[in-house]
Amino acid sequence: MSTIWGPIGRTVYARTYSRRRPDGTHEDWPDTVERVVNGNCDLVAAEFIQDGERERLTELIGSMALLPAGRHLWQAGTDSLHTFNCHHTGWGQTLRDHAGFLMSVSMCGGGSGSDYSDSLISALPVPAGKVECRFAAPTHADAGEFAHRLGSPLPPDGAVYRVPDDRQGWCEALCRLTDLAEDGGGIITFDVTDVRPRGSLIRGFGGTASGPGPLIEMLVDVADVLNQCVGRSFTSGDLMAIDHAIASCVIAGNVRRSALMSVKSWRDSDVLDFIGCKQDPMAHWTTNISVIVDRDFFNALEAGDPQANVVYEALIDGMLANGEPGIVNYTIASEGESGDLCPNPCQEIFLEPFEPCCLGHINLAHFGNDFQGAAEAARLMARFLVRATHSPVEDPRQREVLERNRRIGVGILGYQEWGLAHGYKYSQIHKSEIMGAKLSVIGYQAKKAAREYAAMLSIPAPIKTTCVAPTGTISALPGVTAGIHPIFSRHFVRRIRFAADDPLVQDHIDQGRHVEADIYSANTVVVSIPCADPILDEYDENLIEQADEISLADLLGTAAFVQRCYADNSVSFTANISPDLSRSHLAAAVLHYAPLVKGLTVFPDVSRPQSPYERISKTAYEMAAGAEIGQAMDACSTGACPVR
Repeated sequence: MSTIWGPIGRTVYARTYSRRRPDGTHEDWPDTVERVVNGNCDLVAAEFIQDGERERLTELIGSMALLPAGRHLWQAGTDSLHTFNCHHTGWGQTLRDHAGFLMSVSMCGGGSGSDYSDSLISALPVPAGKVECRFAAPTHADAGEFAHRLGSPLPPDGAVYRVPDDRQGWCEALCRLTDLAEDGGGIITFDVTDVRPRGSLIRGFGGTASGPGPLIEMLVDVADVLNQCVGRSFTSGDLMAIDHAIASCVIAGNVRRSALMSVKSWRDSDVLDFIGCKQDPMAHWTTNISVIVDRDFFNALEAGDPQANVVYEALIDGMLANGEPGIVNYTIASEGESGDLCPNPCQEIFLEPFEPCCLGHINLAHFGNDFQGAAEAARLMARFLVRATHSPVEDPRQREVLERNRRIGVGILGYQEWGLAHGYKYSQIHKSEIMGAKLSVIGYQAKKAAREYAAMLSIPAPIKTTCVAPTGTISALPGVTAGIHPIFSRHFVRRIRFAADDPLVQDHIDQGRHVEADIYSANTVVVSIPCADPILDEYDENLIEQADEISLADLLGTAAFVQRCYADNSVSFTANISPDLSRSHLAAAVLHYAPLVKGLTVFPDVSRPQSPYERISKTAYEMAAGAEIGQAMDACSTGACPVR
């Protein structure tokens, strides 16, 4: 197994995917690959594994030619019930059905999408009375953190819930609070005596505990929202505030990084409030937002419909201001589907209520112009992911939709390098019929392999098979471009987030790198590193384009090209736009390309506090004596999706 790491690949692997052994040591990469391959193959009977399949998977994953999604790298081959990255948190007869599920999957490190359209939330029960939270645990080791929340001794009667020291206990605490509001209100005391203190090891999912403080603050915040809604129906803003409180609590749990996607129909009367909900950069920072549009929306725009026009103008204003909201096109997304859909946080896949995503990727940069090798990789990854749909899950709603749809997402990364290996600049790839044909055949091989393997296993064929994810930390392992994004810059400052108590932070301090507290997330620090992208060492510099050198038409044209030629799920892609771009230019481009893709997102290319990247000149890089580090993102461009 020949492994070629990207410049920060080993660090990212050690921080994110290397599991602690019982003796306290950590896996190295061959151990992880062996665990992942064997864990995946063991999900089905041995007769359904081809001769040599384990060995070939071990070779390709070991060399990073194939890379399963991070959740597989972290959880495959363990006793975990949390193999899937992202989910669609649907709605039920009570708020518990939604909030409990979201809390659970978030505490397992999963991202989630929710649709807050009026047609879906209007049937939720109205809070019937005010609730009051009280808390007990005066002798807890962390009591100083939440002493201001502690009340009198436990009451002799009334509702008392002693919170167990596990995920289920935290979820149940939240659900008992929402149940109480629906049942007429009252006082509930949460006894957090048993919740382990901050810094204790989390042996199941990994990382360290946050202590009961974040749970207490979440319950207080949720109670405040519920009390504001007594006697009236929930608005999307109310429910988003509850979900933001949940996500904020989970993020305080150190390695458990929550990420949300919030969508809402363009038809809703309060959609403008939704569009403007993130004008304050510190508000709703746990979620990405997108507006649901469809064929009727574009027809209404053309006909001069007032609602469609005001929504479109607000969309363009938001995109220019801070990159949000994005657009999700439900007419295209619904093709071949039968249920209600919502995208996951980065929009590479649309899911039915409570459905999980199941992703893996082909490293096109590894194969270059080796077309046969890339096609073989597509077939093997499709089989890997079909097997992964047999992974255990806790929620029976999730099990039902998982078995019915068997949805998978065979993705690609290293797209720019793949084009360079064929002699194309990034902006030229989407204009090439040859490259389109190659991409189509690679996608076809994945779809064909998935259908045939499903038939062999006597399960439904996957409803959808291919997608393009942003690929986050996965791309950092081999040090190639993320998904189908171009490099951000030849030279740049790269900011990487670490848990504040991560021992790797001291290594960066010792190297003289700038380290500061994360202004968005507690117990997290940001390390700034001057960098040069390694793509400069591998390809003709005359062919290498960085994001701000590529036109908006070529960026959005690339997304439409890959959607058309490859992805039957969706394409996650964020087009960086210049702050000098005219409003009319953006409006025209979005109107042209939005009907051609399932999701469309742009992001103003301006400096923001602690942004993942900041362009610098070659001279500034050389003066800083920086390091070569690839630009594979470990978060969405908005910073809202750091899911492992």
